[in-house]
This record gives sequence, structure tokens and C-alpha cells, in this order.
Amino acid sequence: MSVRADTQTLLQLPVFKGCDPVALQILAFAAERQDFGPGDDIITKGKKSKAAYLILDGKVSLHDGEDAYGFAEAGALLGEMSMLRQGPYTITGTAEGPVATVAIAPALFARVTQEFPDFGKMVLRNLSERLELHMRELESVRAALTRARSFSDLG
Repeated sequence: MSVRADTQTLLQLPVFKGCDPVALQILAFAAERQDFGPGDDIITKGKKSKAAYLILDGKVSLHDGEDAYGFAEAGALLGEMSMLRQGPYTITGTAEGPVATVAIAPALFARVTQEFPDFGKMVLRNLSERLELHMRELESVRAALTRARSFSDLG
């Protein structure tokens, strides 16, 4: 894929909504392309994160080692929090076949945010909005659990 196509893919992601296309183009240009084969773990739950991975081509199964959660395909970003910090991954992503990715390392992300401060602010705003949404969703689940006398009351 071209840098232009990678930039367009990044622009479609919620984390980069409203971001400066020039900053994303630089991010796409400087990011490292990595290919994975069938059965390769792209990210591994519990391991210290190295990068966020934009899937360019292929299919990735998402699981925690025991339970399967679904699949990620072209256009998905795995481990997006890894751009900000190098904590452990919270899920495992395993290549189902050949998978092409672009790895966005924290150092690269930091460099682009230093050069384009408004870009960094927009990404943090987007992440904050998504966190707020998830917290509201969790609050409604907590409220339902509190009201229910038993799990059968939840149905």
C-alpha cells in the first residue's frame, strides 16, 4: 500500500478522527511495515507493548488465550494505547493467514505529537471521549446488576 492509502486508512479510525492529515501522513510514512505469518502473535496479552499495529491486509483472531472475541481485519488498529504508553497488551491478536501491518511505536507517535501539538491534543481528546462512552456503558451495566436480585432478573 502507499503512504497516501495508509493515511486514508488512519483517518477512518476513531482515535484519529478530525486529525491533521499531514501529521497522519508523516506517521504513515515513518511507521515500520511488518508482515506476520499464519499463527504468529501480533500482540500478546500480558506482554509489554512495543507498538500499535494498523492492519493493512489479512485477518487477525482476537482472544485472551482461552476465550475468543472475534476478528480484526484491514483497517483495524491493534493495541492503540501502546502509542501512548508501554503497558501490557490486554488481548492477544494472532494472524489467521498472512497479515501485513504498519507498526506505530510510542517514540514515533511522541515525535509526531511534538511536531504537531494539535494532532496530539486531538488524539487525546478522541481517546478521552471513547473512555467516557465506555464508562457510561459500564455504569449502565453496574446499575442493572445492582437492581437485579439474581442473574435471571437481568434477562
